[in-house]
Amino acid sequence: MTIALRRVTAEDWDVWRPVRLAALTDAPQAFGSRLEDWQDAPEHRWRTRLSLPGAVDLLAVEDDVVVGMASGVPDADDPALAELISMWVAPDARGRGLVALLVDEVARVLVAQGVAHLELSVVPDNDRARRAYERIGFTATDTPGDRLPDGRHETVMRRDLTAERTLLAYERGADRYTERTDDHRAGLVDDLLALVPERAHVLELGSGTGRDADALESAGLRVDRTDGSVAFVDRLRAAGHDARVLDVRRDGWGGPYDAVFANAVLLHVPRSDTGTVLERARRAVRPGGVLAATVKRGDGDGQGDGWSDRKLDDPRWFTYWDEDALAGAVTGAGWVAVDVRETTRPGAEERWLTVTARRPEEDGPDEEDRS
Repeated sequence: MTIALRRVTAEDWDVWRPVRLAALTDAPQAFGSRLEDWQDAPEHRWRTRLSLPGAVDLLAVEDDVVVGMASGVPDADDPALAELISMWVAPDARGRGLVALLVDEVARVLVAQGVAHLELSVVPDNDRARRAYERIGFTATDTPGDRLPDGRHETVMRRDLTAERTLLAYERGADRYTERTDDHRAGLVDDLLALVPERAHVLELGSGTGRDADALESAGLRVDRTDGSVAFVDRLRAAGHDARVLDVRRDGWGGPYDAVFANAVLLHVPRSDTGTVLERARRAVRPGGVLAATVKRGDGDGQGDGWSDRKLDDPRWFTYWDEDALAGAVTGAGWVAVDVRETTRPGAEERWLTVTARRPEEDGPDEEDRS
């Protein structure tokens, strides 16, 4: 059945209370005192809890039954920081990706409020929870969390919301992006056509307006259109195309494909995440499969990476590469026959690199991302 997410309001206090208590009961070693404090709390206190400035309280509902919850609250002293203060999934609903679903939605809403980082705390020896949060982008920090009853401190974990902030710019600026993007197919289309057989099956990352997918299909290829932005996916579907939202860091990519095509997409991936995304791309293609991608050219050492509001008048993150750094990242992710070259068009204000590569023929099958 489909799981729906909805915001909690003060009128939901009779629903929120048992769910919140269930979340506290789930971790008595960490929250025992808080559970005792809340068990007999009157209605007005629950309503006060639900009126924290900027708080994002979510319920996951399936067949009118609450199967999960999450709460995120902006830091009163640091508007760029928020804390995930509650997370709970019903035992029967675990193992279905609800934690990622809830946290991603909390992050999406908080980013619109200007939040750049999301933190949470876990009990030091709760390895299962720590691994679960690491899988959805959190990293343990050296900052000590709250003191526990046994004298230890919680472990503070942090997730950078760079990707969410960039996607928000596309969500808000889909019309502007379409107006300011020419309808000429990218040169990367011809690069890919020279490397794959007729009727090759291609996964396109960041389909956007669908311009390049149209060109690839006109040349006889089969294209799976994806984008991280719901706004662009909705546009593609409205135009009659099959398309899906894809978070390149965590979602299943499907496959195996003959090629992954990423025109001006990897440039939005932070340098620290690029290797992981390139590895996922390799696992998404069959042995001998192709990668074709473009990025913006820069120093390649990370010094020029940062935010820019060009084109959309809304900040997007850009990672810049030089030939050696990009070739090293692609090779390090397990690709071979790596070819990196500058493909800046005459008169262009910014410089561009194109990279093509292949998955080794002897590379064994890897099912990790085929879901």
